[in-house]
Amino acid sequence: PGRPPRDQDPFYIMFTSGSTGDPKGVVITRGNITAFVEWMLAEHRPAPSEEVILDQTTFSFDVSMMGLLPGLAAGGTMVAITRDDVANPKRMYQALATSDLTTWVSTPSFAHLVLRERGFTAAMLPRLRRFLFCGESLPPETARQLRERFPAAEIWNTYGPTETTVATTSVLVDDACLARYSPLPIGRPMPGTRVVALDPELRPVPDGERGEIVIAGPNVSPGYLHRPDLTQRVFVRFEGQPAYRTGDWGRVVDGLLFFEGRRDNQVKLHGYRIELGDVEAHLCGLPGVQNAVVLPVERGARIESLAAFILFPSRPDEPEFATASRLRAALAEQLPVYMIPSRWRFPESFPTTPNGKVDRQALAGGMAER
Repeated sequence: PGRPPRDQDPFYIMFTSGSTGDPKGVVITRGNITAFVEWMLAEHRPAPSEEVILDQTTFSFDVSMMGLLPGLAAGGTMVAITRDDVANPKRMYQALATSDLTTWVSTPSFAHLVLRERGFTAAMLPRLRRFLFCGESLPPETARQLRERFPAAEIWNTYGPTETTVATTSVLVDDACLARYSPLPIGRPMPGTRVVALDPELRPVPDGERGEIVIAGPNVSPGYLHRPDLTQRVFVRFEGQPAYRTGDWGRVVDGLLFFEGRRDNQVKLHGYRIELGDVEAHLCGLPGVQNAVVLPVERGARIESLAAFILFPSRPDEPEFATASRLRAALAEQLPVYMIPSRWRFPESFPTTPNGKVDRQALAGGMAER
């Protein structure tokens, strides 16, 4: 009491299980938050006291901070869409229609869910100025639909692990970006940070080559709460700055960073090592595909094949086996045969976790039941 927090003081602690299932507390300092908020305010130039920001994500997920902290810093208003609202679509759309939103913050999965309503257009949200996406890869088809329905609103794709304070890179996804790139880039780093693709010895790889994404700068957490062992493993120094080894694959093309899945999201099938995120990215780049998830099909301790789950904006007017054959042939023009899924599913929607991300475990469970 009576002393304002210093830059090195913890501002919040966000627990994340990552890919291990072992929750660990990420310490985010006031200095980390200051760097993030100043970047967001400078990039989006919110109108003081006029912004109305969507507050949809649970506060246990740091995407919630993307709207909350810059929004309150700008004197904006937060409009909450609760889990109960989402479970009742009629009530959810009524809440959105009366929200007067100017800024949309969510995962791409939540946007896809809302796009199922034909009335979700600029007529429903006439003051909407921008979409901010984080937490997952933004599929090109989702961005195209939003461009069609909200031609006056900007669409921003962002990227950043919890350990680097919500987001670190961003890119404006306009018509030129959609025409040139598929999958979409995740952007350029915020001022004062370095985001690079490195080899195992932490040396930068040439542009166009794949490496581990490493983030360095004032937004990098000092480490995990009471876990010096984990902290030492992934928090390093790079060019004199605190840095975090993300465990994500990426490459730099045209000065833009592209995300290519997790290093630990690799499976071995018939002797070949396959990055599931690589297959998903190519599927999302096919015309008409809204989103895609690829999972291994296991028999005992052995991976037998790959299964693809595909979402479309609207169901193709053809039998499912014809759709699968068409996608398989298109994918075969880009990937070797051993990376082509043998099972295909076309659900109307993907189950999501409380954080709004695709629930892969639920998808895998449904596949096992069938």
